[in-house]
Amino acid sequence: MTAKRGRRRTGTVGRLTNIRRDRAAWTVSVIRRAETFADYFPDAVWGGREGALVAAQRFRDGLLLHIGPDTRVRRTVPRSASSSTGVVGVTLEEHEVDGKVYERAVAQWRDADKKTRRRRFLVERYGMQRALALARAARKAGVAKAHAERLARQRREAARRLQEAPPLPAQVKDPLSRKGISMARRRPRREV
Repeated sequence: MTAKRGRRRTGTVGRLTNIRRDRAAWTVSVIRRAETFADYFPDAVWGGREGALVAAQRFRDGLLLHIGPDTRVRRTVPRSASSSTGVVGVTLEEHEVDGKVYERAVAQWRDADKKTRRRRFLVERYGMQRALALARAARKAGVAKAHAERLARQRREAARRLQEAPPLPAQVKDPLSRKGISMARRRPRREV
């Protein structure tokens, strides 16, 4: 019997978010818009496992103060869902009131709390071109506002975590030093 996997909560940064344990080190890796920000925190340099973890967490939180929020959409789009307007997030739909059918342009986006927001513009009132232009503008403004809210929230939380974090431990050895690192034994050279 296999255990069900729970859904991961997105948007929250926990103690080990973006931090992975490797052999005798912690690795931080954050991806934003196909750009990877990464660093490596070995236990030998930071005086043990806990010191290296504190250094990794402080690096991650300092990084989150300066880069944008995670804007990836984690969902699969149904095959039948295609925009009839050619613009992502803007569709035409029919609306019935008292037996009469109206057509409207609908803009749709996700806000900072991952809730779906919609704005509707009647074609009979604005005309087809103007209704589509208003829907595109409404979606663009909604996406920009959600991005700004996510960015502000990410920076606020990162600053709070940095304030509450323990102080950065002192490095016990130079990270570029090869001393103390076991290397494969070399074979003695044969003299010719």
